[in-house]
Amino acid sequence: MLWLTIVEWLARLILVFLLGLSFWSVTIMIERRRFFKALQLPGENLKSKIRSKENILNDQHFFSDLFKEIAKLKGSEQIEKAFDSLIVEKKKELEKGLPILGTMGSTTPFVGLLGTILGIIVSFGELSQGSGSTNSVMFSLAEALILTAVGLVVAIPAVVAFNYFNRQVKSVLSQAASLKDLLIAYKD
Repeated sequence: MLWLTIVEWLARLILVFLLGLSFWSVTIMIERRRFFKALQLPGENLKSKIRSKENILNDQHFFSDLFKEIAKLKGSEQIEKAFDSLIVEKKKELEKGLPILGTMGSTTPFVGLLGTILGIIVSFGELSQGSGSTNSVMFSLAEALILTAVGLVVAIPAVVAFNYFNRQVKSVLSQAASLKDLLIAYKD
């Protein structure tokens, strides 16, 4: 039957699709790991410079351009508004690829489950035709269950990486807000 062959190939296409998503997910994880590892954040040195009202414009770190822009402003209300506006751009840079990881983590188990359902349909189709031996039916069921496993193997690392990098983003943004508050406090 033609429909049985189509369903069987759809299940195999889902496997190829899941493997492609896995590769994409790993690529994003490696890129984000390198990004956060290379991220130069200001340390205690910058805080002491702000407290002593030294020039912070020559420091090179992730927030350099943000603080150069803010340093031109006088009032704390202006600094607050400028910071909120500029941090949106930094946040986009920090969160690059994270929505994709989150989406993969939440959807790939369902894609794997769809493949499993298609594989089980193939198994029952072979049984209903009487053309399938016990071995071929068992092979179809095993193939179907592999799709669920692959879906989970893609999803679990994606969710772990999503949560880890989300914590990194929150930490960096928290540090930026802390530095902004310190800058406002010592600016006046």
